[in-house]
Amino acid sequence: MRPFHCSAALLSRSDGSVRFKSGSSAVLCSVFGPIEVKIRDEKLDKATVEVVFKCASGQSTTTERLYERIVRETLEASILTALHPRTLIRITLQVLTDDGGILSTALNAAILALVDAGIPLRSLPAAVTCMMDREGVLFLDPTTVEVEGSQSSHVFVFDDAGEGTLANVSTGAFTMDEYTNCYDQCLSAAATLQSLFRSSIEGKVVREYGPI
Repeated sequence: MRPFHCSAALLSRSDGSVRFKSGSSAVLCSVFGPIEVKIRDEKLDKATVEVVFKCASGQSTTTERLYERIVRETLEASILTALHPRTLIRITLQVLTDDGGILSTALNAAILALVDAGIPLRSLPAAVTCMMDREGVLFLDPTTVEVEGSQSSHVFVFDDAGEGTLANVSTGAFTMDEYTNCYDQCLSAAATLQSLFRSSIEGKVVREYGPI
């Protein structure tokens, strides 16, 4: 995988914010909430999750709408929304640079921004992208150039509570054996990411509150 870096608490007006960078792909995420929700969007038994996905060019396409739905449904499965009924949790994702794997980069940015905002989660998910080229070679966290030669691409989101896959987006032609290989490699990479996420969160707690 490409090296990654995350910076938290960058935006003073949001409840939580994170800039997550994987290789040359970077996404800035801000979280507001729980805040007041419009009556038409209100849910009596849980919080409403709203996701806005903005590409680097600023022009919205059907791809951004698809990403919004994927991110929203994934986060709805992760957030303990029943703890904040009749409220809104708004998540805004701004792509800064895109060099492949932007969906998994955005998902990881959103997850860490939710943690920064103090939103309760069921677990700590991690997203990983991989691809198979036309010769059957697997690439973890591929760049845009590498994706151009792909036969199939896969995005997996795993939690750390042993409940399996939270989300999976696969495109292209692939066999079951190739899919299983991608799943196993991404699962291993997600475990590494989750360990680094926890270290980052623990470091933030120590900086803010002192040694535990």
